[in-house]
This record gives sequence, C-alpha cells and structure tokens, in this order.
Amino acid sequence: MISTTPILPADLPKLIGLTELDAPLVAAILQYAPGVEGATELSQKRKKEMRAGFVMLKELGVVMSFSPREAHAADYGEPQGAGESVLSALFYYPEGSEEVDPFEGLLPFAEAEVATREDAHREFGEPADGEEEEGVVEWEQWLVDDFEVTADYDEDGTLLTLTVALPVVI
Repeated sequence: MISTTPILPADLPKLIGLTELDAPLVAAILQYAPGVEGATELSQKRKKEMRAGFVMLKELGVVMSFSPREAHAADYGEPQGAGESVLSALFYYPEGSEEVDPFEGLLPFAEAEVATREDAHREFGEPADGEEEEGVVEWEQWLVDDFEVTADYDEDGTLLTLTVALPVVI
C-alpha cells in the first residue's frame, strides 16, 4: 500500500538509496509528478525514466537522479531497497532550468531561504570543498547529516542548483 502522507520537498533526501520498489519513493514521485489522479503505482513511462536516469518533478523544480543498483552499490554502498533503479541524488533548482520550473520553499537542511552564496554559508556553515576561478566561486560543498550538499552558483553568487547525494564510499 502506498503511503498517503505527503512528503515535503525538504524531506526528499531521506528517500535517497530507495528503489522503484519502495513505497515511500513511489508515493513521492506520484505526489509531485503529474500522472493519473489516484494512481498507486508508477506508470511504465516513469519506470522508463528511472531506468534512463532521471525523473523530472517539473512543477516542483526538482530532478531525481537514479543509478543502476550495481553502480549505486559501488559508489555509495548497498541500496536500502530491493529494486534495480536507485535514487542516488536530488537536484533543486531555485532559478529553474530548461527541464523544471523554479523550486520554491525551504531547501533540505535549511531553516531559512537559501538564494545566494551568503545564505548557503549562513545555513550550512563553512564549506568543506569548492572551486573558484578568476575570483568567482563556482561551487561549494558541505557534509550535512551524512549527505553531500553541493551548491552551484551564478557569477553574482545566486544559487543555481543545490544537489543532495550520499558521499562516495572510498
């Protein structure tokens, strides 16, 4: 039975590591991806998107990235679920993208709006890694609650994408 409890966009990271066979992940996709009203299982189209690597939650402004089970296990450890398509990362787009509308609301692990680099520092602290070119910070990364959180910025420091994934197993 699919859960009917809505999941907030900021809580989607707790689904990372689940598969197409796991009810909480299926419920979240059905909640945010347009489909048949009252559906309780994923359509063949959604399953195909998962196998191809991405499910676009267009109206939410989030992209779910999926990996084959073996690739996820090699990079991040054994998946939580038993299926073959594993949710490996989430991409939040506050400015939108060609594929999705702008994300509105609180980002994962944030207690206030994160729209700029300064906001990211306020919410996530000092970054553990990043890249700067010619005085412009392109991206920064934090380890937050056992997740890798990566912020990609525009030249003016506007947050373009926030990515949440598991850290790579070494």
